[in-house]
Amino acid sequence: MTDKKKIQLIYLGVGAICAMILGVSFWLTTLRGKLRENNVPIVEDAGKEEAGDLWELEKDLDLVKQDGAAVKISDLKNKVWVAAQYYTSCPMCAARNANSLLGVYNEHKSEEDFQVVCFSVDPDEDTQEKLQEMTKSLSVDPSNWWFVKAEREPLLQYMRYEMKFGDIRERKDPIEAAAKGKWSHDLGILVFRGNTLVKKWHERLPPESLSDVVRTALSEIKKDEVAESDE
Repeated sequence: MTDKKKIQLIYLGVGAICAMILGVSFWLTTLRGKLRENNVPIVEDAGKEEAGDLWELEKDLDLVKQDGAAVKISDLKNKVWVAAQYYTSCPMCAARNANSLLGVYNEHKSEEDFQVVCFSVDPDEDTQEKLQEMTKSLSVDPSNWWFVKAEREPLLQYMRYEMKFGDIRERKDPIEAAAKGKWSHDLGILVFRGNTLVKKWHERLPPESLSDVVRTALSEIKKDEVAESDE
């Protein structure tokens, strides 16, 4: 191969790499634009541990908790509440609840302003009896750990577009469904201060970071309460 051909090949290779970089950049820009059009927040620095306001809930939702009592999202307006998705037959939910949620709950359950709320992604199958069994299996107080359900479509729409949980899909592969459960859903945990989403915690992060966010949010809500009482 002559030197001229070698140089030509080098230029062709560089050109191909540049074209690839430009293509990826264009795709990312287009994707970002679609996310903004669909009103989905783009969370920067998702691995950071400090809380920072991300999203405001604008709508309310009627729910039923494990003891059959009717509740609403607006009932949590003065709480720091930790939200997670679940369904009673999900093995991955059970592991997350035991490894992460339960630890945070046990640390903060004595706080009057603290609440855990688990939202069913399979409300047709998650009966009140099953919700009560989950409560007993975790040895938690139903007054500050709610397992809630509602009509399926309004509930799924609210979780996806108002709370900004990820998509829910049914697993079609029977082997995968047997190992991971029927529904694929967001295993992340959201921390709210009233109507404000202050953190989305991903299951790959250490549980200590979730507890730190809750502690910070509780401190902030106490400051708000003191300020209101002084007015």
